[in-house]
Amino acid sequence: MLARNFQSALGFSCIAAAFSWTPASADPIKLGSGILVSPAVAMDLRYDDNINNSVENPIDSFLLLTNPRVAVEYDRNAVIYSLEYSLSHGNYLDGGRASFTDHALTADAEWEISNRQSLTFGAAYLDIHEEFNDQVANDLESLIYERDRYRESNLFATYSYGAEGARGHLDLTLGVTDRNYIEELIASDRRTPYGGAALSVNIGGKTALLAQLDVRSIHYDQGISAITERDNREASLMIGGERETSQFTALLLAGIVRKYFDNNDIQDYQRPRWIAALDWRPTETSELTLSAERRPVDSVDTLANFVDATSGLVGWQHAWSEKISSNAYFRYTEADFTGTDVQQKSRRWGLTVRYQFRPWMDIRSGISALNQQANEEDLTYDRNQVFLGFDASY
Repeated sequence: MLARNFQSALGFSCIAAAFSWTPASADPIKLGSGILVSPAVAMDLRYDDNINNSVENPIDSFLLLTNPRVAVEYDRNAVIYSLEYSLSHGNYLDGGRASFTDHALTADAEWEISNRQSLTFGAAYLDIHEEFNDQVANDLESLIYERDRYRESNLFATYSYGAEGARGHLDLTLGVTDRNYIEELIASDRRTPYGGAALSVNIGGKTALLAQLDVRSIHYDQGISAITERDNREASLMIGGERETSQFTALLLAGIVRKYFDNNDIQDYQRPRWIAALDWRPTETSELTLSAERRPVDSVDTLANFVDATSGLVGWQHAWSEKISSNAYFRYTEADFTGTDVQQKSRRWGLTVRYQFRPWMDIRSGISALNQQANEEDLTYDRNQVFLGFDASY
């Protein structure tokens, strides 16, 4: 189990923020022949005091946000097919800003070749139009680039060796990601073939040694503009460990990452690369989450070669009673835009309180805030939201 948790944590869009929307729990609909369907919907009424991320004279507006989602699973014994689609539609009630609709689609097929071997094929598609939308995409890259609109596709295949409960487990992955930006004048489309290997060896009880190797080749589309060539190859190697008990789960991976640029005018990059996470459950009703990461992020604009990003998260979830619960978080991110003098620091925090109105429906209310500081004046601003909503599943 340790190995499977480790690999899933490092897959596509791996560093997702820990406290995004989770639908109310309900049993899936059984259609027979091994088909399970899990529909859900969420709706928020939000007040946003700076819808355009303005430095001066911010524009405020109410936003009605609707998020339907459906998950389908088809179990054919040796092969399990999964499909999940979510949509996020936002309608600004004033402020003169157009409405938006974001989409996220994932699909995979897991083939159990034997009790030791399995093969998984997967695909994902994102269509992102709203820069402050935590319902669809909320990874480290979107925390840095607030204003990006893009379409992204991802195809991958993973071969796994190691039986459930075995001492060792190995995952080998190959894939390719394509990202195309929408109405972004300074953003460069890119294609990224990638591969990876993850090894976990249990050394006794609930403790495992881990190793992770990742390689990528980033190819930018220069288009018709005469921008600096920034195609590069990236390789990272991390080793560490994981331990899981009834009260906590801890993960630590550390190593180095190197970038080799095709353009001789850009200096190759070598820096530490690490991931750390701790989930502590002191009681059955409370959980504290700590996580941190450092890694290079592909550059969007035509000036920076890449972004050296470091981010940390503190979160707390607590059930005050059978029906009332809350979660709070604080996230700090530093971004150094290499090749330029731009440095950016952002602080995000939020608080959500939930009331279980029915077993299949939660009513929730909360606040979220963003404070972004940079040595470029047009990248410095504050943005705050207050919301009231519900989420329900059939």
